[in-house]
Amino acid sequence: MSGVQAFSTESHAPFAGDGASIEAFVRNALGQNSNGHSPDEGNADALIALYRRLLERNEALERSLKTLHAERAERERTIEARYKQMLEAITDYSFTVTVQNGKPIHTKHSPNCVAITGYTSQEYDIRAALWYDMIFPDDRAVVVEQAERLLRGESASALEHRIIHKNGTTRWVKNTPVLRLTESGEVIGYDGLISDITERKETELALRESEERFRFIVEQSPIGIKLVSQNNRILKVNATMCKLLGYSEQELTRLYGQDITVPEDFRREKELLKQLLDGTVDEIELEKRYYTKSGDILWVNIHSRYLRDEDGKPLVRVSIIENLTPRKQAEEALRTSEERLRTLMQNANDAVVITDSEGNFTYLSPSVARMFYYSPEMLIGKNAYSYLHPDDLERIKALFSQLVEMPLNAMKTMQYRFKRADGSWAELEAVSTNLLKNRVIRGIVTNARDISKRHRQGQDTDEE
Repeated sequence: MSGVQAFSTESHAPFAGDGASIEAFVRNALGQNSNGHSPDEGNADALIALYRRLLERNEALERSLKTLHAERAERERTIEARYKQMLEAITDYSFTVTVQNGKPIHTKHSPNCVAITGYTSQEYDIRAALWYDMIFPDDRAVVVEQAERLLRGESASALEHRIIHKNGTTRWVKNTPVLRLTESGEVIGYDGLISDITERKETELALRESEERFRFIVEQSPIGIKLVSQNNRILKVNATMCKLLGYSEQELTRLYGQDITVPEDFRREKELLKQLLDGTVDEIELEKRYYTKSGDILWVNIHSRYLRDEDGKPLVRVSIIENLTPRKQAEEALRTSEERLRTLMQNANDAVVITDSEGNFTYLSPSVARMFYYSPEMLIGKNAYSYLHPDDLERIKALFSQLVEMPLNAMKTMQYRFKRADGSWAELEAVSTNLLKNRVIRGIVTNARDISKRHRQGQDTDEE
């Protein structure tokens, strides 16, 4: 019987898996004799060596597989944890509407719906109309219209609308739907993604309100405002600017700054604008003259600076224009009035003086030099009582004190003698007015006339 036949007819236990049993089995199968020698002994040794190498490789492979399975399990746990964390961070949620015969029969909301609406997916399942009830009343019509378009198989763009959160607050959402169709084009449902855009919407609304307030302030401002390009082209003006210059906004936006500026003033302004543009200065301010549409001169105070981007590049120049014409006219009128008054006083026969409440001189007209032989500068700061005749002093002091206590513009007429620089006495008839509370004068104004000659003439007549 051959080794193979012996193997096939004799009873053997199954492989135990260890090297010794396998080696015994191989040698027995190849017909090894009791002495341990056989013509096939070389083959047996080769097979056993091969098996041992295979066994070692198998054991190494099993170890590698175990390591691989452990690493894979760890990676899966890590991925699952990251996915869960990502889902928890995402506030968007999806919903699915199942459609039959053109009508919705079931809507499923993903668990994340609670993050945006406050309601759980189970609450939506229990209360079928909840999705409609939570829509802000003023927005329900547009949301229903979007749903009807989808049911008809028409694509519908994303819709932004408001919802009422479970806690009663109003929130903004973006509803992005996607149709699901059969190959024949029949609507079997649609999916949607709901995103919370409350923060963005509130920011947009706040910005819009801010812009509207700014626009209102600019348009209603009593100060002229204009926006000008880098080459001095007028881009925009407010209503006050149009009113000041007599042009419409359309007319002004076809002009450049130099078109309406007095040339002499623009030459001065041009250098300042160059410094402003290149950043040498942050802002400029100057007085200049504009030509109005009717050709009149308009005096203004103009304050300008550039709006710049994040890199400091100039974008547009903003100018604030204050109308100075009334002030300039008032200043000119005051100068004219002062000059006229100065001329009158220089040529008047009467003396005009101003004293404070204590009787100290604060102003004397030029005619004082002609009447009393003092220059006005010699008497400034001196006390008027020092120059009164001793017989008149107490009476005039009493009258003056009464006048000081009287209301604004009260008047008193007095007669007294005033000592001239040459020691003689000038007999005066004076009218004093209380202007202590006048914000310009702040003193007692006295208009004095020398009646010495008239008094002497009266005495001469009596003697005759």
